[in-house]
Amino acid sequence: MNSELKRICKTLRLAYVADIVDTIPFENPEQYLESLLHRELQLREEAKAERLIKKARFLSKKTLEAFQWSEQVRFPPHIDAKELCELHFINQHENVILTGSPGTGKTLLATGLGRKACQNGYEVRFYRVSDLVDTLERVWKEGKLQQFRNKFKKVDLIILDELCEALHNSSYGKLIIM
Repeated sequence: MNSELKRICKTLRLAYVADIVDTIPFENPEQYLESLLHRELQLREEAKAERLIKKARFLSKKTLEAFQWSEQVRFPPHIDAKELCELHFINQHENVILTGSPGTGKTLLATGLGRKACQNGYEVRFYRVSDLVDTLERVWKEGKLQQFRNKFKKVDLIILDELCEALHNSSYGKLIIM
């Protein structure tokens, strides 16, 4: 590709066209342009998902496909595994609470759901509750609590991991959970 065409792509913010222009098969001009722009869009969506996953700060790279469904996983009558994995709860502004014994895969399932949400374009944040409490304490002392809260205005899904462990190991005395 010549330098003028690369400059035009950069100006139009077609980040991937310059790299893929020679890889798209040409049957006719309309098909070529549609295929080229479709691939640009696909690469942008993939890059966005990767940015969202990085920003979410997951502790592992586990995906929803890695989760082993078993008879230990039970659902309320109005939902099943398929419904959960379709992430409808996000748009419906519903909470999902995963409970169970240690080692049953709650973190893996939550991480998998969060990663899928990122791939679908949702803004996600993952926190271990103990780390979140430490962060809240720090920003409170620094007088930056409102700044920290503002970061959540555009977040679609917040995953809080190890809540029970944080409560059990709390040095703050008795807590009331509402």
